[in-house]
Amino acid sequence: MSTHTPLTVATLVVTTVAVVSGALVASLAYRAANRTASRELWLLSYGLAAIALGPLAGALGAVALGLDAESTLFVQGLLVAPGFALLVRSLYPAGRPVRA
Repeated sequence: MSTHTPLTVATLVVTTVAVVSGALVASLAYRAANRTASRELWLLSYGLAAIALGPLAGALGAVALGLDAESTLFVQGLLVAPGFALLVRSLYPAGRPVRA
């Protein structure tokens, strides 16, 4: 008997789409950082990669380690929270005045 409910399959599909599209955006930001040698774009690409890897790490923890939902969310948060911190840091370059 299969333990895959429709919700499990839908979660797998949505997580896969999120990880793949997040990785695509992160790789585009990485390529832009290489072209421009911009520190802000490097931080942006690292932040986007961390955010994209969050759901992947959570899903792997749930499937491979058998984590419950609460632990899975915690694992995701361990990557997503620093990823957003990197995004915020990339938007506020150090040493340059911010113009309105």
